[in-house]
Amino acid sequence: MAKDRVKPSPAKTGAWAIIQCIETGKFLLGKRSEVVNNSGLWNFFGGRVDRGEAPRKALMRELVEETGLRVKEKQLIKLGRVSSISGNVADRDMHYYLLRVSQEIAPRLNREHSNFRWFKPGSLPEKFNRPTTTAIKRGLLKKLEH
Repeated sequence: MAKDRVKPSPAKTGAWAIIQCIETGKFLLGKRSEVVNNSGLWNFFGGRVDRGEAPRKALMRELVEETGLRVKEKQLIKLGRVSSISGNVADRDMHYYLLRVSQEIAPRLNREHSNFRWFKPGSLPEKFNRPTTTAIKRGLLKKLEH
């Protein structure tokens, strides 16, 4: 009898915006609320890419949902893609984009976030969700510092 082969499930795909203020060089982060997983952690805005959706389009949707920001595709500058591996299987496919804004804006948060703050690159909070930690460890913010 042949062994049954189990196909690994596809990697979860997500897209996140690193929002930077041109005037101050600070980065915008949201603090996750108690109604979502990883509550209390800070993160870049963004999230899951739905089936059949392109990462950039997904991020545009997520930004409207989480911050009230409506942006055009050309405003999102691709910074990179990171695949994380758990065991021998890719479990996350993370896309990162830069969104530069002229001044520090106050996002209109949905229920996923309880707070937001603009941080200087050297004064970031200590606790992040996984996609944000990955971006920072990969040096994506260092490339953008003034």
